[in-house]
Amino acid sequence: MKHHLSPRNKVLRSLVLIPALLLFFFLPPLQAQEVVTDTTGAITITPEKEWDLFGREHLLRLTLIYDGKLYRKNLHAPEYQKALLRIQLEDGSWIEKPVKIKARGNFRRNYCSFPPFKLNIKKADFDNDYLDKTGAMKFVTQCKHSREFETYLLKEYLIYKMYNVLTDYSFRARLVEMTYVDSSRKKHNTFTKYGFLIEPLKNLTKRLNAMYIKSGGVKQLDMIPEDMARVALFEYMIGNTDWSLPGQHNVKVIKLLNNRHPGAIPVPYDFDFTGLVNTTYALPAENSGLTSVRQRLYRGICLPDSVTDKTANLFLDKKEAIENVIRDFRYLDEKHKKNMLYYLEKFFNTLEDKKVRQNLIFRDCLPDA
Repeated sequence: MKHHLSPRNKVLRSLVLIPALLLFFFLPPLQAQEVVTDTTGAITITPEKEWDLFGREHLLRLTLIYDGKLYRKNLHAPEYQKALLRIQLEDGSWIEKPVKIKARGNFRRNYCSFPPFKLNIKKADFDNDYLDKTGAMKFVTQCKHSREFETYLLKEYLIYKMYNVLTDYSFRARLVEMTYVDSSRKKHNTFTKYGFLIEPLKNLTKRLNAMYIKSGGVKQLDMIPEDMARVALFEYMIGNTDWSLPGQHNVKVIKLLNNRHPGAIPVPYDFDFTGLVNTTYALPAENSGLTSVRQRLYRGICLPDSVTDKTANLFLDKKEAIENVIRDFRYLDEKHKKNMLYYLEKFFNTLEDKKVRQNLIFRDCLPDA
């Protein structure tokens, strides 16, 4: 089996060392007060046992007060630092909770002006069973300051929602409008950007009554065939070659506790290197033969026609629902929606004809991976 160099590592290798990350050259900042007048994005902190952060869809508005100087200092050796999370309640009032943040992502910490971080709310004491047991969540930030990178973030968020349409064996995401207040600056430099929270792995396993398989030695052959085919075809649909089962690169593996099937289930995440998002920094996997992430290559193992046909029919049945995730999204402009839909339409046109999809998609299947 050939081992492909991760596109992220390939980009990292080619980066020129930048003397300093220009963290705060943002568009004209909004003031924190400007986001408190609209309470439609507010949440209610209640003691309800099953209150679920990822079970609601509307935009969540939060404020993070943190030491920006310390955050920048720790980018290359991330460690948790204290911060305050301000949450607007439905009555218009605010509460503040002590949290911790830590920069994450090997590639993005070196490339992004404002890298993503882990938001640890373990000791915030929300008086809510769900939140108090959540711990650390991944927060995806807008990587750089331009409107182009805002578009990238919103597109990646939509990919999570599209996979939710296909299966519950998927990470849920919640769109956030985050106001950042840098307490290390005299005038408290403040800016507001979109971001999104990703459901923590332990919450996903609890929701699905499953366990996480930590081993890095799992292969596609160890997965339930239908679940493996669904992931492989989804990655093909969105134009992603930046994933693999060995080492669990951008895929987590879970095993259902109430299922006697010996196979496990792959759960994909991290989609910024996809053709559907089409970032300026994304590259296809080395040795893939592709020259652009907009090109597609099937990287799933070879499976019986009965499995691939069933999977293809699932995607065709969900075509309208998948496309509606994009059409109904109010925060992305029509130009970018049309571009995403056009890219998906070419995929569905290929999928509709059994002979065509066998020749253009599944013929590139791998004997093992």
